[in-house]
Amino acid sequence: MDQRDALAALLPPLVPVAVLLTDSPDEAVALLAAALATPGALDDPDSARRALVRTGPRAPGRVVQVVESATTPPDDEDGALASALRALPGRDRAMAVLHLVADPLPAGEGDRAVALLRADLVGRDDDDRRARDLAAAPFRPPGTTQSPGGPRPELRERLSRLAAGRALPPTALDTITTAVRDAARSRRRRRRAAAAAVVTAVLLLALTPLLPRGPGAPPAVFGGPTIGSLAGDDGFLQGMREASWPGAPPDRGVVFAGDVPAGRWALVAAGGTPSRPAAVAWFTGPAGGAADRMVLRSVRTAPDPALPVSASDPATGALVVVGAPGDRVEVSERPVVTADGAVTRDHRRVPSPEGLAVVGLPPLPGTGIGAVRVRVVRDGRPLPLLPPTVLADPGEPDLDVRLTRLRPAPAPAVQEVAVGSRLRSVLGQLGLPADDTPVTELWSGDLPGPEGSPTRLSVLAVAQPSGAFVVTAPYGYEADPGGPAVTSWCGTGVLPAGPPPGERVVVLRCDFRDLSMRAEISRFLVVVAPRTATSVQVLDGSGAAIGEHPLADGVVVVRSPGDVGRVAVTTADGGTVEAVPFVNADLAG
Repeated sequence: MDQRDALAALLPPLVPVAVLLTDSPDEAVALLAAALATPGALDDPDSARRALVRTGPRAPGRVVQVVESATTPPDDEDGALASALRALPGRDRAMAVLHLVADPLPAGEGDRAVALLRADLVGRDDDDRRARDLAAAPFRPPGTTQSPGGPRPELRERLSRLAAGRALPPTALDTITTAVRDAARSRRRRRRAAAAAVVTAVLLLALTPLLPRGPGAPPAVFGGPTIGSLAGDDGFLQGMREASWPGAPPDRGVVFAGDVPAGRWALVAAGGTPSRPAAVAWFTGPAGGAADRMVLRSVRTAPDPALPVSASDPATGALVVVGAPGDRVEVSERPVVTADGAVTRDHRRVPSPEGLAVVGLPPLPGTGIGAVRVRVVRDGRPLPLLPPTVLADPGEPDLDVRLTRLRPAPAPAVQEVAVGSRLRSVLGQLGLPADDTPVTELWSGDLPGPEGSPTRLSVLAVAQPSGAFVVTAPYGYEADPGGPAVTSWCGTGVLPAGPPPGERVVVLRCDFRDLSMRAEISRFLVVVAPRTATSVQVLDGSGAAIGEHPLADGVVVVRSPGDVGRVAVTTADGGTVEAVPFVNADLAG
C-alpha cells in the first residue's frame, strides 16, 4: 500500500474532528496535513488519532487564529452550535471537540471545556428558539400559544451532524499526501544538517557576548495595578476577585474595571502569575451595578502576556482596549465598501492613557457581530491583534429592517427566519444601522432542498453609502417535519455602484447540504434579472453555451449545469446584458 492509499484509509475517522476544530475546509485540510506529517502518525489508526489529538490543542496558529478572527461563519446547519464553537478560545474548542468526538481526554481538561461549550450554547439555543417563535407567530391560529418544541439532540449527536455537513474539498487527499511527503523530506534534510547545526551553535555561544544587545522584554499587559474608572472602588474589586466560572483557576486579580457606555465592565485574570495569567475573563453589568450583578461573557485561556486585549458590544457601542503603558490605540469603526466594490478601512487614533482606551461608538441595536477593529502601535510597530471579543447581550431585540420587495412574496413559512438571521450577521459585519439601511429583496422562493425538503431561498441586496450593494442569499429548511428551521446562506458578494438593484443581473451558485452522514449536496444556479428580461444563455469558462432558459418575472433557478463562467441575459428590447457569478467577499476589510 503506497502512502496515498494509507492516508485514504486513515482519514475517515479523523475528518469529523478536523472540520470541527476549524472554520473552513481548507483550514481542516491544513490541520490534518500538519498532524499526519508528524513522525509515526501513519503507523496505524491509533497513531494517526493520537497525532491529531496532539496537534489540535497545540496548534494556535491554526485553531486560535481561525476561531477568534473569523468574520464570516461557514455554511453551518446548526448555527447555534457553530457560533458557540467559534466563541470558545482555541484550546477550549479543541479540548471540547476531542473529548466529545474523539477519545475522552484526562479528567478535568475535557470536562471543563465541554462545560464552557454547554454554558454558551444554552443562550444561543434560546436565541434561535425565540427567533423561530417570532417568525411563526403571525401564522398561529388566534388564541393559541407557541409550542414548546422538541428537545435538542444530545451535544455529541449535534457535533456529529455538524461535522457531517462539512465536506473536505475533492483535492484534500492529494494536498495532505504532498504535505506528508514534504515533511518526510524535510526531516531527512534536518538529520543531514545536524552536525553542522551543532558546530554553528557552539560558535554562536562563543560569539554571543560580542553581539549587540536587542531591546528588552516586551511590556506586560497584565500584572500591574487595576486600571479603569473603578480602580479605586475596593468593594467592587473584591467582589470581582471572588467572581468565578466553570474551571476557573484560583488566585484571581482585576486587570480593568470601569464604567462604559450603558454599563460597566471588568476584565479578570486568573491562575498562572500576575503578569502571565492562565486565563482572562470579561464580565459585564448594568450601569452602577454591584459586583454580584456582573455576568460572565467571555473567557480566553493562555493569553499572550505582551498583546493587548479588547472587547466590544455593538448594541451599546462600548469598546475597551487594555494594553501596556505607551501603546498607541487606533480604532476603525467599520469597513467601508467603496463605489468600485472594494472593502477598505480607515483608523483614527483615540486617547489611551496607560495603554487603556474606553471608546463610545454609534450603537447598533440588534446586531451580535462586531464590525469594529483595533490597531495598537508599540514602539512604532503595529501589533498582531485579534478582533475585539464581542460581549453581546443574548437578549437583544431582533432587527427592524427596511425591506423592499421587488417581486410578490411567497407564502409565509418558518424557513423565513433565515432572512433575519443573515441580515443580523451582515449588518453587524458592516457596522450599519438596521433602521437606516435599505435592503432590497430581489427574489424569494422555494426550491427542492436536502432530501426533498422545501427550502426557502432569498436574494437580498444591502445598500451601501457609496452606492455599491452587498448581496447575500440566505436559505432555510426543516430538517425534520415540525422541527426547527436549519438556516445558512449560499454566498455574500459585492456589486459596484451602478443602476438600482431591480435593473441589475445577479448570478449566484448555491449548494444545499443535508444533515446526514452522506452530506448530499443539491446544487443550483440562480439568475435574477430585470423583471422584463426574457431569457438567459449560460456560458462556460471558454465562452461555449451550456444551456438556455426562459425567464419568469426575470428569474430562473436551474440545477447547476457545471462550470458556469458567465450568463447573457436578453432584455425586453432585444439587447443583451452579461454578468458573472458573484464572488464571495471578505467584509472584514
